[in-house]
Amino acid sequence: MDDRQLTSELAAQAVEVCLCFHARKASRAITQVFDHILAPTGLRTTQISLLMVVNARSPLRVGDLADALVTDSTTVSRTIKPLIKSGFISEMPDKQDRRVKLITLTDSGRAALERALPLWQTAQSQVAKRLGSGVVQTLLPALESAAQLGPSDIV
Repeated sequence: MDDRQLTSELAAQAVEVCLCFHARKASRAITQVFDHILAPTGLRTTQISLLMVVNARSPLRVGDLADALVTDSTTVSRTIKPLIKSGFISEMPDKQDRRVKLITLTDSGRAALERALPLWQTAQSQVAKRLGSGVVQTLLPALESAAQLGPSDIV
């Protein structure tokens, strides 16, 4: 068996068990369902999720929002730009440290979130129904546990 054949077989086996591959594949599939159902809002699932977190925890720093979304501050800054432009969130300097920006939900953002929530509930219930309650009850804690992983967890 040559090295290329061995590498090809190993890669084929890895695809079957790769946690990252399957998590990303599942994430894309679920996101597509949510984006399709939420399309009438003009917002993508990522934007609605961000609005939900800001609504629940504001005011919060960009870095704290990034931590809550398990992403980096640059990605958050890029994602919030259209939401600021639409008037759904505001960004203001922290009174204690003017270099730090605080994110809050505006009245328009709250209204947009309230309009989106019934569609979000539809998407949530359709995905949950398709997966089955047993899978959902196992999946949610497993996903939360996975979301706690980080590079520092590697031994």
